[in-house]
Amino acid sequence: MRRTLKVAAVAAALTLVITGCGTRPEATPEPAKGGGELALATPFTDALGLVEAAKQGTQKARSSKTTIDGMMGTSKVTGTVLGLYDGTASMIDANLTFDGQTAGLRLVDQTVFVKLPAEEKARLKTDKTWGKISLNSEDPGEKAAGKAMLRSLEMGDPAKQLELVEKTGRVIRSEQIQLDGVPVNHYFVEFDVRKQINLFLGDDLPADQRAEVEKRLEGKDLRVPAELWLNAEQLPLKMTVDMTSFMKSMGGSQTGEAKSTYTYSEWGTPVEVTQPPAAEVGEYAEMMQPAGR
Repeated sequence: MRRTLKVAAVAAALTLVITGCGTRPEATPEPAKGGGELALATPFTDALGLVEAAKQGTQKARSSKTTIDGMMGTSKVTGTVLGLYDGTASMIDANLTFDGQTAGLRLVDQTVFVKLPAEEKARLKTDKTWGKISLNSEDPGEKAAGKAMLRSLEMGDPAKQLELVEKTGRVIRSEQIQLDGVPVNHYFVEFDVRKQINLFLGDDLPADQRAEVEKRLEGKDLRVPAELWLNAEQLPLKMTVDMTSFMKSMGGSQTGEAKSTYTYSEWGTPVEVTQPPAAEVGEYAEMMQPAGR
């Protein structure tokens, strides 16, 4: 069961680092051309200027595809996330592989569907392939899970990720190069971990757990390096995040690298996500109960 929860958590957490909300454009934007047709602007030297320019492009395009390639110690995560980021009309279809196990996640009609790996279906003795979590549930447990999931999924929006750069990061330096033949502004960014924790958790973390986090952070100036490549339309094409030093400084048992690469494409293309067949869906909270959850 812990494995099921772990895979589901990874599916949700990954979307947190890859990709605002508002009204849907009246017409579907044309897909981005890749940046080669426009001249590159002079790179920004501050996070605020960079983000405000880039968010105009991502909010206009609204949709994108993200390809993920990450390592967390000896664990490897790969996959793709296709998303339309449009407030309550948002739709996401994520297909991931974690340590050889496949995991899926869909957001549609304000409902999250988590695809269970085959071995977990057998362990739970269920014939259901998908677990459902309603974001509008009145059940306290499901409501809390839905709230956490929604926050993760919202942060999957590239515009939200750029907002993360604005609120918790700073630009170290930049250069103008080519990425796969496309002219780009290449930014080297550094995240402030304490600011990220405060932004992510807010007041949702119980006091005792918050105290434990603060204790582990005490006296440490923790930074996470990242790199961001933007084309001439100020659209992100690629981002890398390296949490290796952070994980080691926190004194965890993890060994090896903790790096993730996210490649963005298909900006502005139509996205359609459908609910899984009803016969294959069960209530996620109820499916967890046989294992004492």
